[in-house]
Amino acid sequence: MPLIKKKLSIAAGAKSDNVFANTTYVTVSAGTNLIVAAAVDTAGTATADTTMDFNVNNAEFASDASVSTLVTGEAFGWNNTGYVLNNMTTQGDVNRPILTFTNGTAGTRTVEVAVFVGQ
Repeated sequence: MPLIKKKLSIAAGAKSDNVFANTTYVTVSAGTNLIVAAAVDTAGTATADTTMDFNVNNAEFASDASVSTLVTGEAFGWNNTGYVLNNMTTQGDVNRPILTFTNGTAGTRTVEVAVFVGQ
């Protein structure tokens, strides 16, 4: 099954590009299962956090969702439920997923992201 897996380096106060950009999954058909998992290298706080936004077409599935911290010794991937932030199936004929991360902290953060794309 298809998988998008990336490590993103996000500067303080910056927002990442769309994870789906420049992949064959810029658009997906109806009935496509998207499982999004993510982890950040350093824990945030209530006032400075790393967050995720996930939209498909005009539907919002996550807005400023706090990204979990990567746990040393714990495998990272789309099938590790501790890191899964969203699991949805598309409905429309043509769907455009947009997945971005925002670093609200004062330092650069590394976000690991894995998206399972299946039918």
